[in-house]
Amino acid sequence: MDLNRASLGRMLAYLATLVCVALMNNASGIPAQWNVLHLGVISSAVLFTACLQWRLSVRRRFPQKQMRGNITLFVDSLMLLCVLRAVKYAFTPPGGDAARYLWYAYYIPFTFGPVFLFLASLSLGRADDDRISKQWNLLFLPPTLLSASVLTNDLHRAAFGFPNGFAEWETCYTRGAVYYLAAAWIVLTVLGTVFNTVRSTFSRRLFKTAWLPAAVAAGMVIYLIIYVSPVHGLNNIPLFSLNDFLCFGSMALLESFVIARIIVSNQDYPAIFAASTLNAGIADQTLQVQRVSAQGVRPQPQQLDAAKNGETVLSDGETVLKARPVQGGWFYWTENLSELRRLREALNDTADYLNEENTLMQLTSELNEERRAVAGQLRLYDSVAASLSPQLDRINEILQSPPEKEASFRETLKTVGVLIAYAKRLGFLLLESRKTEEFTKDELLLCMEESARALRLADVKCEVTATGGMRVPANSAVALYEAFEALTEYALPALVSLELALSQDKTKACTTLVFTAELRPGVIPQTALRQLAEEKNRRAYAEGLRFEVIPKTAEGGDGA
Repeated sequence: MDLNRASLGRMLAYLATLVCVALMNNASGIPAQWNVLHLGVISSAVLFTACLQWRLSVRRRFPQKQMRGNITLFVDSLMLLCVLRAVKYAFTPPGGDAARYLWYAYYIPFTFGPVFLFLASLSLGRADDDRISKQWNLLFLPPTLLSASVLTNDLHRAAFGFPNGFAEWETCYTRGAVYYLAAAWIVLTVLGTVFNTVRSTFSRRLFKTAWLPAAVAAGMVIYLIIYVSPVHGLNNIPLFSLNDFLCFGSMALLESFVIARIIVSNQDYPAIFAASTLNAGIADQTLQVQRVSAQGVRPQPQQLDAAKNGETVLSDGETVLKARPVQGGWFYWTENLSELRRLREALNDTADYLNEENTLMQLTSELNEERRAVAGQLRLYDSVAASLSPQLDRINEILQSPPEKEASFRETLKTVGVLIAYAKRLGFLLLESRKTEEFTKDELLLCMEESARALRLADVKCEVTATGGMRVPANSAVALYEAFEALTEYALPALVSLELALSQDKTKACTTLVFTAELRPGVIPQTALRQLAEEKNRRAYAEGLRFEVIPKTAEGGDGA
């Protein structure tokens, strides 16, 4: 018999017991006090036993941890109610203060139990690791306040009033605002539980089995209507107490959810296991096979004994039997070696193919890297050639049509020497700028000195000085040397002497080139040389460079 049907059978047996106790309560010749005492104790004991058995079945059947925990706490609240009722009837004098406080304490499980039931309904249809938000724990605040208010009723009488005093509290009392708030809280949480359940039913399309919990819920509503109606009994036989009914009805409603598959239970695991495609089975402690899947085998006990905590090959030579201990027996399964061999061969073929592909990819990567390196060198050489093209074009132009007069030819060669020295050193700076981020003072002086030697060969007195341990960024050094060359080429026809002074401020943020040129008068306009320097200053401002030109006439006076 399935666990849920067994539980419902126990609930029906309990209902029959409550009816019998109610009939005993109405039997003649039995003192009323004895009847009430034994009715409360017996019904509480029966209900406690049913709740305890149901609690154990809940722990076994429900796989969803969070829902299982909340349902367990709900059952615990019912068991607490049974204990409070049994203590009230059996261990306290009727009408005493202790009995009244135990009666107040009923509202602890009354107000907290529906909250656990509501939280359990939030887990319907969720995966085991899909937890509900912790913000729902705020729902425990209202039952805490309500139960505390009922327990302190003697101080404020907001839950129950006693017109004739505490002496007749069991037979004469009135209900106050706190009582109705507690009742409203119970109704709201139960309605929320029903709403979540219905929503889960529709989302999972469980329409065919939803009639069973609907029928149980309808029966509970009918009972409540009869209970609160003027017709309180049938042929003067009282209905069982509302507390008993609520406990039993809650359990019956939850079990109907299980039968309707609204609450997932593991009761169908044997059928699922038998219909699965696993090559497995389950044996007891004596190694006798109890359950086997559709594609599983039934090994002999000695074969299972050989496979304990290991594996053994069956007689066909192609099947491996493995077994591991589980609670109450052994779980075993089989694996086909032929399939494993085929997969291993395919894996080896794939590994060989991947090794060949990997080798080819490495060769391709190395070839591409070489191509990128060559392409980078070509781009670098093209960039250097583009930067030197004005000077190279001028050298080519001069050499293609040299002057016929010896004096003019000598002057032309001097100019070519200056251009060649510049082209050589600028090419060096451009190539090195790809390898280093900045140049030192010595490297800059080396370039300036080579140009100065070419100028000296052209009969131009030239001196180069530099102060401090300067370090100039690579791009700025190239721009500095290009500006020096532009100024030198422009002033060369009238240049007599040249003084170059390199300096750098303390922050090393600005490098200054002072270009002091002694010019033969009337050859080039000195203002044009200054304008060229200003133009270079505007272009080199972002590079941290500054150019200062001081032209002088050959007679020694400052140029106008």
